[in-house]
Amino acid sequence: MNPIHGMNEKRKLVIVTALKLFSAKGSAATSMQEIAELCGMSKGSLYLMFKSKEELEASTLEYCVYILMDKMSQIEHENGLTSRERLHKQFEALLKHVSELKEFLRVQLRSMMEDESQRNEQRTPQQRDIEIRTLHWFKKKLEDLYGPEIEPYTIDLILMTHGLLLSYVKIWFTEMPNLTVSKMATNLLQTMDYTAQGCLKHRPVPLIPLEQWPAWISDPQLDTAMLRHPAHILKQMQEIASRELPSGQTRNDVLETIAILRQEIMEFSPRRAIILGMMRNLEDIPLLEPLHSELQHIMDTIHNRFIQADSSHT
Repeated sequence: MNPIHGMNEKRKLVIVTALKLFSAKGSAATSMQEIAELCGMSKGSLYLMFKSKEELEASTLEYCVYILMDKMSQIEHENGLTSRERLHKQFEALLKHVSELKEFLRVQLRSMMEDESQRNEQRTPQQRDIEIRTLHWFKKKLEDLYGPEIEPYTIDLILMTHGLLLSYVKIWFTEMPNLTVSKMATNLLQTMDYTAQGCLKHRPVPLIPLEQWPAWISDPQLDTAMLRHPAHILKQMQEIASRELPSGQTRNDVLETIAILRQEIMEFSPRRAIILGMMRNLEDIPLLEPLHSELQHIMDTIHNRFIQADSSHT
């Protein structure tokens, strides 16, 4: 379940309001007092929710990233797509999302010019978690496209793709607004192909081996279960139940329960009571026990890390 789905409504209002103001005026010209007034709350109440404008700005960026992750996950579960078609569609979704947030991201791109070490110190645990999850996601995408032998070049390809994407966006925003999402996504994927094929053919020594990349080897306390979206687990449950449970009412009930869960977690504001009730319906199915435990752990972690933390400020 995406953390923004269960976010406190007041916190969501503040973040969306801040996003609009940051986009229109920039962060420097936007005051916490102005944000508080537009949200119908006192500045003191706002500071109980966010300790500083910098923290609010970081939360606003995280909110944008989580919305994008939802779009990516929906594409991940579309049927009938090859690995290449799925990644192309996800690149298009990313670029469309960037276009929708164009003015806000102009400010973010400028802030990326500041000292790298300072930005690293300011990263929140959630931002670090996103970085690590993105690394795992991209590594899997590369292996789906080019096979496991591409693994040594994971970081080189990530850096190349990241650099190209930023360059595309900056040119798109400033000099060539006529560039299309489809053309950029196609070109990005083709450039990845040429680079990956060259690496596999000539086997150069990677500039940065995966095992030396800080995001790959650090944060051993990270909850690795967070690397899996609940929808992925529910899809596995559905496949196992369809294949291995005998025909009858039990299998029908299990499949209906899984379908309800999948639909609920994709809602923008999922109802926790329904999720808990559906989870209880699956408790006594031995075939699904390992996946049920994993799913329960992920949902408990998200609830404790994000939703209870939000409610404590209300």
